[in-house]
Amino acid sequence: MSEKTKSESTKVVKGGFYQKLKSEKEIVESQLVFSLYANTNYYFDYELQLEEFDSSMWRFYYHMLKEMVEDRKLRKMDIVSVSAYVSTKNDKFRSLYEELGGYETIKKGMVIVESDNVESYYSELQRYKTLLRLIKMGFPIERNWKAYSKMDLETLSEVLEGLVSEAFVDTQIGNDRVENMFDDIDDMLKKADEGEAKGLPISSQLMDTIQNGLALGNITMMAANSGVGKTFLTTMLHILSSIHNEEPVLIIANEEERSRYMQGLLTAYINRKHRGFDFNKNRFLQGGFTDDEWEMLNEAKQWYLSKVDDGLIRFVNMNEFSMAKTIRLIKKYARLYDVRYFILDTLKLDNDTYSRVNDNSWLQLQQNMVKLYNVIKPSNLNVHIWVTAQMTKTNRRSRYLDQSMIGMAKNITDVVSSLMLVRMATQSEKVGDKALRVIDEQHHQKLLDEDKDYMIVFWDKNRQGRTNRQVVLEVDRGLNTVRDIGVTQIDNDLE
Repeated sequence: MSEKTKSESTKVVKGGFYQKLKSEKEIVESQLVFSLYANTNYYFDYELQLEEFDSSMWRFYYHMLKEMVEDRKLRKMDIVSVSAYVSTKNDKFRSLYEELGGYETIKKGMVIVESDNVESYYSELQRYKTLLRLIKMGFPIERNWKAYSKMDLETLSEVLEGLVSEAFVDTQIGNDRVENMFDDIDDMLKKADEGEAKGLPISSQLMDTIQNGLALGNITMMAANSGVGKTFLTTMLHILSSIHNEEPVLIIANEEERSRYMQGLLTAYINRKHRGFDFNKNRFLQGGFTDDEWEMLNEAKQWYLSKVDDGLIRFVNMNEFSMAKTIRLIKKYARLYDVRYFILDTLKLDNDTYSRVNDNSWLQLQQNMVKLYNVIKPSNLNVHIWVTAQMTKTNRRSRYLDQSMIGMAKNITDVVSSLMLVRMATQSEKVGDKALRVIDEQHHQKLLDEDKDYMIVFWDKNRQGRTNRQVVLEVDRGLNTVRDIGVTQIDNDLE
């Protein structure tokens, strides 16, 4: 930086407008810090560096919080816990702590702030941080403050990017990195040999030969009509695989209660372990278990309690769905507990959108999916999320399923790596002239039983494998059993 540029930058920093914004930012810093003290569950949702704080006071209190939460694993900031932490510090630290008001400052701050507004405080902090940086770089923020002051960070970014883009119209620039094709080939082969790219297997060998696992950094979506069994398949294909492979998973649900998942898992164990006992999960609705049923239920209970360690299967019942809350949960559990697999059952519009549904509602859903992918992708958290979605009711009689049948905006699948669509097989597909030609793993043709239920799984999109075959599963949604039957090929004849 030239001496002239340095001089101009110093003038700006000392200017009244810059100092005004800096003072406003320090107020936001205090609100954010106190929110994190009031509810430490939010701490891991937001990545903050000490240098982001202009106020030495709030930098100090955030540094305290960071050590108490990360090093001492404290979750409640009461006077006893904070005082115990401060007592371990040196004289200089304790002196500064008392000079800044000690615990009384924390106590008053936690009462004043609304910790539920932590997201807006964080966004405001980022906005002020960006504005101050732009001012130092010479952008005419003060001159256009009347307009800029009303913009959130995303809008401000779009406006300024647009202005810069105009300056580069009719020019050609590029900074894409050119690499030798076979750089790091040994590392690639080693990772492939170790199966790193495959990820968690699905609890269906036939499906897994097509899906090739749930690879990290990707979104897998499973869509079906209401009542077909999205939660049923999620339990049987993903949750049971997580248990058997001892892979932690967080289930984010907004339709089914935790008890329904537990009932499904208990039922699955009983009927897998004791074929012929035929314990139907509707018994949980009827009650009055027999002695034999109690014996089976207790056996299943003990197996899960011994097999499933604390934290292996976590569950959140989201009463009011929002993608922002979903993303915060993913960030928290990925960073704090090293969870790599997540389930969102079922994808919906944000709750506040339902009350004001308009032509832009589906656009918000598409944007939410992009935000979700940006969080889970390999260059960010590198985790996997399994998302269930609803198909449109108008497609109930469709023979071939594709992404146009997603009951929202089909563009939500743009960021999805694998899209599975599921329907029940019809009676005409089981027997007769129109019966499906199903080939099992031994390449033998399988005959379907007209008295049994079958699901057909379509892949409309699959970055992990092929899409030209469908898998046929024999299912019993009462007994919670799934059995591979074979693969078939249904023509896309636009029925």
